[in-house]
Amino acid sequence: MCKVKVILLISAMASLTGCAGVVSLHPLALPNGKDTIFEPALLGTWEEVKAEADGTKSRYTIARAESGYSVIAGTDEFKGTMHLMKVGDRLLLDVYCPSDGAPPPVHLFLKLRLDKDAAWVAEMDTDWLKAQIETSGELRHEVLTEADDKVVLTASPTELREHLLPYVADEKSFAEETELRRVK
Repeated sequence: MCKVKVILLISAMASLTGCAGVVSLHPLALPNGKDTIFEPALLGTWEEVKAEADGTKSRYTIARAESGYSVIAGTDEFKGTMHLMKVGDRLLLDVYCPSDGAPPPVHLFLKLRLDKDAAWVAEMDTDWLKAQIETSGELRHEVLTEADDKVVLTASPTELREHLLPYVADEKSFAEETELRRVK
């Protein structure tokens, strides 16, 4: 019976957030944390500069929420929340992807650069993060080989801040940036 539960859990986790290579079961940013900030310039509708293969461009609408921001991708395709953290001179987004069932809810961590009507976001680099974890062995996680080596961070919020935040200072810790422009 236990083996079946593990297989079901791994199957559910394998479908976490589609193409994101690193997800977390717990938040990095806390709503009232000392490093959690609110940046009004992030509010509004944003569109990816580079079009998909079919010519469409992804849109994101960001509004103020009770705690942090609400985010809607597309026309209600995804509804979530996010918090913004300032870590040194770097801005990080903690995007919460809710779920009513399988897959379970998760957090995505993205680097953010913001300049007036342009923004650049980048997700954590899966291969780089796996190498750091293998070297230090300090961050609890699972690597789902049946899901293209997706990394699922299982560490508590305290452990994430203690062991993951030092990695974000390294430019290699994030993949290629996606450019967004404000829709006026």
